[in-house]
Amino acid sequence: MLSLSALMALPLKASDVSEAIHAMRAGNFAEAYCVLKPYAESGDAEAQYNIGWMYLNGYGLMMNDSLALEWWQRASDQGYIDASFSIAMLYSLGEGQVGQDMDKAIEYYLMAVEDGHEDANMIIRSMLARNDKAVRERKREIIRTYGYLLGPLFDVKVDRANVRQQPSLEAKIVTVLEAGATLVELSAKGKWMQVGLLESGEIAWVYKSLLQPHVLTNRSF
Repeated sequence: MLSLSALMALPLKASDVSEAIHAMRAGNFAEAYCVLKPYAESGDAEAQYNIGWMYLNGYGLMMNDSLALEWWQRASDQGYIDASFSIAMLYSLGEGQVGQDMDKAIEYYLMAVEDGHEDANMIIRSMLARNDKAVRERKREIIRTYGYLLGPLFDVKVDRANVRQQPSLEAKIVTVLEAGATLVELSAKGKWMQVGLLESGEIAWVYKSLLQPHVLTNRSF
């Protein structure tokens, strides 16, 4: 087996990063770090992301979530989706050297949503559905901007549909939608669906039978 100094002296190859990640998962942390570090420093986003995880979990290194954040930030700046999601989780938890900052967490969750990250999508959708205080002031903006990415889309199929505050025919009517209005599903309860109204950004409940799956057209988003 080559020494660590010999490993660091070898010319870099395209397969090195994936092999180093495999070594890390196998518990060969020193080998993984020595291979990944030059790649990370030269700008490889996948290497930066995995170095971040090594610092966060103390894989052969002293645990340091601020250094994990630094490496993840470099990867996120290059559009590495898992790094953006990891930063969001780090700010959400607020443990160690990195304090909780839900505003920053939401920003990074939304970056991940834009790139199609399913877990980020689920977290934002859940926050909206339960009116979480972290998104409460921004919920209309989030629905209008990201709603078409958050879940299944539906169109109103009847001439007019009442949208209510709660899943009950006795609940106050929030607005009345006309045929063709598009909504995103956030949650469901029996015959009711909690939806985000893409045009206004409001969140309310509507009877499922009044909706049909969204039909894509040339004008759809």
